[in-house]
Amino acid sequence: MNRVRRQVYGGLKLINLLRQHVPTDFDPDDFVLAGSARLWAGGITPRLSDIDLLARPGSETWRRAMELAFEHAIIFDAAPLRTSEYTGDKIARLYGGIVEVCQTWLLPESDTASLLDEADVIDGLKYLPLHEVVAYKRLLDRDKDRDDLSAIEEHLHRHGPQPLRRPEICDAVI
Repeated sequence: MNRVRRQVYGGLKLINLLRQHVPTDFDPDDFVLAGSARLWAGGITPRLSDIDLLARPGSETWRRAMELAFEHAIIFDAAPLRTSEYTGDKIARLYGGIVEVCQTWLLPESDTASLLDEADVIDGLKYLPLHEVVAYKRLLDRDKDRDDLSAIEEHLHRHGPQPLRRPEICDAVI
């Protein structure tokens, strides 16, 4: 089942939404921002349709995400959980699905603990390394993934092998 995202947001708006939960609800050592958030943090894309978090399995962060999903379901009139079409695992849906939290990454043989250890830390938040983003976008091969892969290639061609941080992240967090 392909979900269609209708609305997009300025990435900083979604990152600030997430920051409301760090560290009170989510321990920054127990989650990594997955999905296109890394592209936003690297200045590759200006907007996001949602934020995907990969939480350490069984952690307090995961437990709290599940609680918040049920609290938000009432407020946003949305299902608190969905099942990943790739792994079959539960995904906690916060803010009506604008923030989604899972415990298992969709790439075969991926290990959540290793992904947390290898994460790029940008302004106190962990992000999947760019090579992991490229790998999962190649695997999914949706229209948006092909667009993102083209944007990554163009960005790397212009700016070199490692995208820099977005200036507004630095300004917003200080």
